[in-house]
Amino acid sequence: MKPLFGCLKSILEIGNKPTDSENAKREQGFLIYMGLLMSSGGILWGTLCLFNEMYIPMVVPYTYVVITTANFLYLYKTKNFIISQNIQIFVSLILPFFFQFFLGGFVASGGNVLWSVLAVFGSFTLGRIKATLTWLVLFILLIILSGVVDSEAQKFDAGLPESYVIFFFVANFIAVIAIIFSLYYYFVTIESATRKSLQTSLTDLHLAQERLIEKEKMASLGSLVSGVAHEINTPLGVGLTGISQIDHEIQKMESNYNSESLTEDALLGSIATIQQLTKTITDRLNNAVTLVKSFKNISVDQHFEDKREFLLKDYVDDLILSLQNPLKSKAVRVVNNIDKSILLDSYPGVFSQIFSNLILNSIAHGFEESEDNNIEISAYVEDGLHILYKDNGMGITDEVAKKIFDPFFTTKRGQGGSGLGMNIIYNLITQKLKGKMELLRISPHGLGFNIFLDSSHIKA
Repeated sequence: MKPLFGCLKSILEIGNKPTDSENAKREQGFLIYMGLLMSSGGILWGTLCLFNEMYIPMVVPYTYVVITTANFLYLYKTKNFIISQNIQIFVSLILPFFFQFFLGGFVASGGNVLWSVLAVFGSFTLGRIKATLTWLVLFILLIILSGVVDSEAQKFDAGLPESYVIFFFVANFIAVIAIIFSLYYYFVTIESATRKSLQTSLTDLHLAQERLIEKEKMASLGSLVSGVAHEINTPLGVGLTGISQIDHEIQKMESNYNSESLTEDALLGSIATIQQLTKTITDRLNNAVTLVKSFKNISVDQHFEDKREFLLKDYVDDLILSLQNPLKSKAVRVVNNIDKSILLDSYPGVFSQIFSNLILNSIAHGFEESEDNNIEISAYVEDGLHILYKDNGMGITDEVAKKIFDPFFTTKRGQGGSGLGMNIIYNLITQKLKGKMELLRISPHGLGFNIFLDSSHIKA
């Protein structure tokens, strides 16, 4: 039957509009397919009546074909599916009743009113249970009416042989059941194709989401790189300047020594200067080494999401150190109040992503340039791990609060905001760490988040 659907595809799509949903297109195709099948039955019945010189009954099935054709042309021209839908259901319900009546009643027609049951199937395209039930009730009333007027209908009985009557019964039952099966098969086929299409779209969306998340991670890592590069530049500059000054002091001592004018005071002065410069260079280079070490731990963890043991407070300290450059851009002070004894056996890379995104989000959206920009991070263990993150920034509106975890929602559209930062955090906490995250409104202004993870992340 799939080749048949392929041939009918252009006809089944005559009512489609570019703005229609897949469900609307499916409903339109279903109703048109039903009309085509019933029209085929109408042509067959009309021809049988014509062949047997039953001219009055012949008009009814041919009328159905004409109305259906006109209705589909109207649908093609106007794309007004609602009107075409109700017209098609109505004629599919009422005309089999008249056809049975003019054939001489229920027995003489072979129960022709059974074709009206297809109108009930057509009413499924209305998409509303009450509307479908209404058409079902009308069908039942029509069946009752057929019984009531059957004696009147017998006046039109053409007196066909019993074999014809039996043939009519068999033909009607077979045709109606075949059409019902065909409609069901059409529905199942379209549903299956839609599911496959949705599955493909869902797979594509997951891939796109993974790429966007990876891009967001790389952007976060890029921020770390630029910050570390800036921070390292300062101690290296001091080191180069200090070495240059040490070289100058050594050359001065050598010159004084060669000219035999090197006094004890001058020697001691040069030694003191060199010692001071050496101490300054050593301190600055140690800071650089510490920074590089912190950056190495953080960057490696962000790239490889391996599970290992780590002290949460020390790890967050390393992360804060690696974010010094963006923090300095808004003069933000981060206070780490995490209990120093909390030892986790979890995914440090995930925690790095969570805290770095939270901090960068506060810097980008929460703070203006000020001398009182603060972020506080605390954590404690009680039936699991409780983490509290809060800033004293400008806060958010109620409208933003409703959408803050939605993907692609950002208040910085066109200014570099991807709308994925908070969504990534939420998914990492709820999916990767199997935890919970809730928004906190800090009074009088500011923003916070409560994060809860079960005890499986805590090293016993």
